[in-house]
Amino acid sequence: MTHQLDDLPDDIFFLVFASLESTRDLWALSVSCRRLRHLVSNDGWRIFVRNKFPSLSIPAPATGCHTWQQLVESTTWQSRCWDKRSLQFQALLPHVEYRSNRRPQGRGKGLFMSVVDAHSDPASQEELVVWGAGEDIVARYRERQGRGRVSKTSWHKLSGKELGLSGGYDDVKTIKVVNHASGRAIITGRHNGQLSLLSAEPERFGERIAQFGPAVESSANSQQLSEQETISSLDILDSGNRRLLVAAGKSSLKIYGLPEDGAVEMAPVTTYDLKESVLASDSARLGNAKWMENGESIALASVGSNQPLSYLALTPSGWSHHAAAKSERVEKEFSIKYDRTICPNSLEPVHLHSGAKRGTSLLLSSWKDGTIRLQDLRTPSAFDAVYQDNVDPWSNAESLMAYGTERFVAGGADGLTIQVFDFRWTKDYYHTAGLPCLARSPFPRPHQPFSKPPNPAPEDRARCDHVKGLSCSWHGLSKALYYRPNAKYFLSESMRSFRASSVWSLARASDISPNFYIGVSGGVIEATLEETPDTYPPETTTADPNFGFDDWRAAAPPDSGYKARPLMPALMETGDGYSFKGNDRSILLPALSRYQGPRELAASQCRLNKHHRLDGGYQEEVDFADSVN
Repeated sequence: MTHQLDDLPDDIFFLVFASLESTRDLWALSVSCRRLRHLVSNDGWRIFVRNKFPSLSIPAPATGCHTWQQLVESTTWQSRCWDKRSLQFQALLPHVEYRSNRRPQGRGKGLFMSVVDAHSDPASQEELVVWGAGEDIVARYRERQGRGRVSKTSWHKLSGKELGLSGGYDDVKTIKVVNHASGRAIITGRHNGQLSLLSAEPERFGERIAQFGPAVESSANSQQLSEQETISSLDILDSGNRRLLVAAGKSSLKIYGLPEDGAVEMAPVTTYDLKESVLASDSARLGNAKWMENGESIALASVGSNQPLSYLALTPSGWSHHAAAKSERVEKEFSIKYDRTICPNSLEPVHLHSGAKRGTSLLLSSWKDGTIRLQDLRTPSAFDAVYQDNVDPWSNAESLMAYGTERFVAGGADGLTIQVFDFRWTKDYYHTAGLPCLARSPFPRPHQPFSKPPNPAPEDRARCDHVKGLSCSWHGLSKALYYRPNAKYFLSESMRSFRASSVWSLARASDISPNFYIGVSGGVIEATLEETPDTYPPETTTADPNFGFDDWRAAAPPDSGYKARPLMPALMETGDGYSFKGNDRSILLPALSRYQGPRELAASQCRLNKHHRLDGGYQEEVDFADSVN
């Protein structure tokens, strides 16, 4: 008895949708018959994106003006851009006023440490990015108007000088965007100890909604405030009916409830003093606190303590302190020590699942020995691993930002550099699956200091044999870790006066935002996924087709107090990213590829440029030679 394709039950097709490797295959099914067209439209695109990107928080179409098919289009487009290193940068720098002797007036540029956060509204497609610029707070609102249209943009600034604040002691140390009953709001923690909830709505920007803790007297000299009052970090828990704020000071942390009504003075609901137990030394201090496990625990990073990484666990009797779990396997495999110094600003929870399962005990942290460690706080797990720059193993990451289990971005104090690490777990989606077969290895061959190339097939298989489960040479090897090294972007060449700058914070509006923001000394850098076009001017849009801003390079308005400066990155591939025992030995330095922009390629090269491992702006003619096999 034979069955027609459209006679099969829906559940069988759902399994097929989940196992397809590319959107090309799903689209081919949708045009095969009327029933499959409706089934793919109603369920297929949703099943595909949920299965291929399970760790990303993807908003359902009901929360915005997009469809499941558009979500698939954007997530796969972004995945391809990440893999091909299609990342562009633009700096937003404050205008500097000069005296008659041509020296900068006031504190000048490059002195304040910019902290940044971002938020997006799927319904209106408006993005809000805010940052602390010394004692000032700056915000940019940008609303997407559709593909190929100019965005609606406005800038706002809360001047610290007008509030009687001064640079240095009153600087913004940490900032977060939150939802509030009155609209969007921002929470700021300053060096002087002020912790405030301010309106982030454009017409009321900067108006105070609430003050957390004892108010700071306006007559007090900020230089006389004790160091203990400094707010080192803050984090928000928004889980169901619980909306809490945890703020880390020098030797204690305080937990506050987030108010839903008008201006009030908010006292902490819990205060946990670490001075006697963990921070016994006079030089020890608490550097960071992060909510974990949907509020059941709080990760702590301490400097000068014998427990640099620990956590508080919620029990029926209150909070109890515990040291982070230590893994003998990780200690032996990666040759690390748990008593090293941690980079306190680097704590980053890693979520294995999206939606309601986003509570996690997995934490990513950076250490002064150059390692970036992924570990389960409570108990050793199979996910525990240690990452490191294989070219410059001593570089420290002061800030980390994870995209589920797909990848994470790192920025540090070693200049204007950004690194992209792959978690090295099995991926569910490879953009290469949608490209034609080739009887050759991926090209160009990467520089791998420690990894060995995978064994090639006995013969260069020109086409995939799906019946036998055999891949062609190119499709099979494209999934190998050897051909997917990590990458490091150098930005200082375009900002020579900022070469001494450092990266202090990283933020993105959502998991599906095609851009993110980098807080650096003296300004903010916007990084955007953007493919290099084949021609210039480009014949089609180069930004994300559904969530990108085509005019993201637009100049800042004159009254914003800022200027936009495009940056030309230089790219270096830095190995597989795992930490090795011999990682400090001398190696051959990889080539530094400078971004060249759109270029004309020969006809034979144009046919293969999509198979090239890197973005078109980094492609060279020699890469297409047959000798790369």
